[in-house]
Amino acid sequence: MLRFRSKWFLAYKLFAVRWPRDVRSTLSFLSILGIALGTSLLIAILSVFNGFYEEVQTMLLSEDPHVRVTAVGAPQMVPTEDQLAWLLENEQSSQLLLRVEGKAILMGEQGSRGEPKLLTVFAESELYLSQSEEGVKEFSDDSKAPDRTDRVLYGDSDVSIRDGKPGVLISLNQANQQGWSIGDPIGLISAPRLQQALTSVRPTRPLMVDVRGFTASHPITGEPTATLDMGLARRLLRVPVGGTSLDIRLHDYRDADSFVKDMAESGAWPSDTWRLQTWYDQQKSLYDVMQLEKRGATIILFMIVLVALLNIVGSLTMMVIQKRKEIAILRTMGLTTEELRSLFWLHGISMGIVGAGIGTLLGVGLVWLQGEFGLLRLSTDFLLDAYPVKLQWGDVFTVLFGTTLLCMAATILPSRRAMNQKPIQALHSL
Repeated sequence: MLRFRSKWFLAYKLFAVRWPRDVRSTLSFLSILGIALGTSLLIAILSVFNGFYEEVQTMLLSEDPHVRVTAVGAPQMVPTEDQLAWLLENEQSSQLLLRVEGKAILMGEQGSRGEPKLLTVFAESELYLSQSEEGVKEFSDDSKAPDRTDRVLYGDSDVSIRDGKPGVLISLNQANQQGWSIGDPIGLISAPRLQQALTSVRPTRPLMVDVRGFTASHPITGEPTATLDMGLARRLLRVPVGGTSLDIRLHDYRDADSFVKDMAESGAWPSDTWRLQTWYDQQKSLYDVMQLEKRGATIILFMIVLVALLNIVGSLTMMVIQKRKEIAILRTMGLTTEELRSLFWLHGISMGIVGAGIGTLLGVGLVWLQGEFGLLRLSTDFLLDAYPVKLQWGDVFTVLFGTTLLCMAATILPSRRAMNQKPIQALHSL
């Protein structure tokens, strides 16, 4: 049996080429260049996909809760005190919000500018554990609602009743389209109220509110929203008690899966009554599409590496034809078929390591330059100025391992041809 160092020496002598006269030197150079190009592109493109995924995830998590609880087959939900106590006493949860949400038609006062528009109306009320033994209480008129200051672009975040008039926060783009400003009165008609207007003889008037401030639309969908006081939202959307969902924010959003699992195992949230959704489940279609695009791009870019592997196959096949006498001599000296196969593997691994190593340096360098200087810019109408990148070392190691494995696989056919050669026939031609 040959030692490991002897195998490296034999592999070097057997596969040595004369630069640049030998045709195999050109094929080897093209193989290494193709592997390096494919590896660098794989790392760079995967980093771009990771960057977009992180940006979209950050935007969605700014609006979506980490865990959302809704009632199965019912438009509203009323959680029990024991359920809320379990949630608030859990160390992973940081905030618990009762949410009322629905669709409504937004219109201006009679004679004002703008056409009626459909938008999402919602209100949130934070829940907490009281100091008494009464259990969980909801923030009402005598307590503070969740802070909305960070959501307001212009104006005031307070939507409480002032001088007998309630307030509303609407999306800035909607206000610009309608030509509204702060202090303008607008009307809201929900679906239940609209149904009543169509089926009842009595006229149904819209709920009149004053514009208190402007907020940003949904960062991804751009859907306009209107934020109301909890009591007013219940009155508008005909939700007498409770809410349409229970939103939970955790200290770490990555614990959402384990948190939902604990909720299900606690027995307090049976699946036939309650629907538990993580932040991923709420936007599952979008996240799945982004993951699918990343996998598809990986497969397509690996085709570049496969083209380079064809050069390796051709180079090694030519080597078997040119070095048949040397291979025959080594076989007669006691070189086994397994050791001959390992020589081909060493050659394939060496080319893979050199090509993948160069490609990794180029790919990591491109990612660093894009992250630091934003060389590739995006359109001014886009949410981002330049292509976002995020380097994940797991992707780098996967590309290195996959490239090296493919280089080893490229040596299978040439090594079989070399092992099938009969030494005695090659020696007769000496």
